[in-house]
Amino acid sequence: MIVGIGLDLVEVSRFKEHEARGVDENSDEIFTALELIYCRSKRYPERHLAARFAAREAFLKALGSGALTPGEFKLIEVAIDEQGKPSLIISGKVAQRADERGVKWIQLSMTHTSDTAAAVVVLEG
Repeated sequence: MIVGIGLDLVEVSRFKEHEARGVDENSDEIFTALELIYCRSKRYPERHLAARFAAREAFLKALGSGALTPGEFKLIEVAIDEQGKPSLIISGKVAQRADERGVKWIQLSMTHTSDTAAAVVVLEG
């Protein structure tokens, strides 16, 4: 049974400006250390960061809420398996809210161009 569906679209330029300035305190509040290492190892890190931001927003939309407290974005992490398939790892209060909604599986799809990044999340119970 589908519990929720979320979609988000992000302008890559928002993240390109941050990355051009070097280490950004906002990135450290949003992304995990592993995500930052992964994205910054890529030729266009801003595209990968934007896609991960979109994944967080899409997940929260599918859950039916935005981030309720500061720091909740870091409780949502995008992981990539050996074949390149993305998945979401949730923890803390975010995982508790998902459990209360009956979420058993999280499906994630992300994409990006040089200008935009998008993510779709389907929550299943």
